[in-house]
Amino acid sequence: MPSRRNFLAALAAPSILDAVQPGRVHAAGFGPIPGASPRIAEPAPQSVPSWPEDSDPAYWDLIRDQFYFPRTEAFFNTGTIGAVPRFVLERVIDDMRLTESTVARWDYTERTDNSISGYSPQLPLREKLGKLVNADASELALIQNATMGMNMLASGIDLKAGDEIITTDREHPGGVCGWQMRAKRDGAVWKHIVMPQPANDPEEIVRLFEAQMTPRTRLLAFPHIVSPTVVVMPVKRLVELAHTHNCLAIVDGAHGVGQVDVNLHEIGCDAYFSSPHKWLLAPPGNGMLYIRADRQDQFWTTLCSSEWDDHKSGMYRFMQYGTGNQSLLMGLDAALDFHFRIGPDRVRKRIRFLADRLRSGLKQIPGASINSPVNPEMCGAMTVYSVRGVHGADLEETMWERRRLRPRSMGDPLGVRHSCHIYNSEAEVDAALEIVSDLAKQHA
Repeated sequence: MPSRRNFLAALAAPSILDAVQPGRVHAAGFGPIPGASPRIAEPAPQSVPSWPEDSDPAYWDLIRDQFYFPRTEAFFNTGTIGAVPRFVLERVIDDMRLTESTVARWDYTERTDNSISGYSPQLPLREKLGKLVNADASELALIQNATMGMNMLASGIDLKAGDEIITTDREHPGGVCGWQMRAKRDGAVWKHIVMPQPANDPEEIVRLFEAQMTPRTRLLAFPHIVSPTVVVMPVKRLVELAHTHNCLAIVDGAHGVGQVDVNLHEIGCDAYFSSPHKWLLAPPGNGMLYIRADRQDQFWTTLCSSEWDDHKSGMYRFMQYGTGNQSLLMGLDAALDFHFRIGPDRVRKRIRFLADRLRSGLKQIPGASINSPVNPEMCGAMTVYSVRGVHGADLEETMWERRRLRPRSMGDPLGVRHSCHIYNSEAEVDAALEIVSDLAKQHA
């Protein structure tokens, strides 16, 4: 990524930059983040505020200002899609505008990088992402979303009739449909455990998987964090279980990266896929696929272009998806800069603090039920809860009508899924609790 920036900066004559600058969107975004990849070779406008001091009492309030949605609205649906920071969106806009301004200067020689994605290794960006998830760049492919990762793995592994795949009964379609397809197409056997509701015992989940395993089981495919019921799964124990039975362990990490600590080498799984457009706050169109180095040859490439059979360059062969938007990768690069500048630990502590505040308040409200884990080992920044006598869709709508709060209905009997992130505040959590309390009293 830095080489692309240098290339574009070198091509951009002053006359071109002069033409580009008037249309730029700076909109009160932060100035350059120390240590971040460069945007273009020009100083930040003087009107852009500097990054807040880490000790500033108003730190999180200032961070909130770096998002576009208005202060009068509270976004509690990061479980579906994250809000993109100004710093990140402006990096994408700058890159797209500058690329279009210099499109005629791209000469396809070794001195210039691609202006499109889908054909280049993007090694610096993969290295930066690897620092967050503790994986080698050669073990990571940049794709478009978690669903693409699941399909690449499900279609790429050799399975024959009778081979067993074990999942949960609470999978997101983007985490399971590829396995169902293999069962229908090839006669593999798709099995699933019935997740406890709510789940609060990690060992119970391990036992449920183990009870389903037979000598024909080939792989366990399970979420890091269950999408509808937000269970943080005992992934390391499940990986150990799979390997004890000579099976593969494949993890749907759509909700993992950015919400909880993801240390892929420590987890030990064979493959992991994720959607950075959720908790890492990258632009939609970014995804991550990890396959452990010693397992990569077990998977065929299912999107094929020129490097589809290159087994010497690690996961590069899984990045052959054809022409894509390079500027979205610049957005992922910027999202990583933003995340690292705050600090992954600090982000996780903040969002967990807000979610714990919500769960603690819900426990005090008669008529409110928490339908997701309360065991500290199994809960993260999301909570699923309901109010007796109130449909989930009505609870979501009431939150919006009364206080412009936006969680997401998960239907009945689950209620709503409430995701807390760094753009949320204690006051917004408390406002949600007030509404729940009022509704509970009305339906007592």
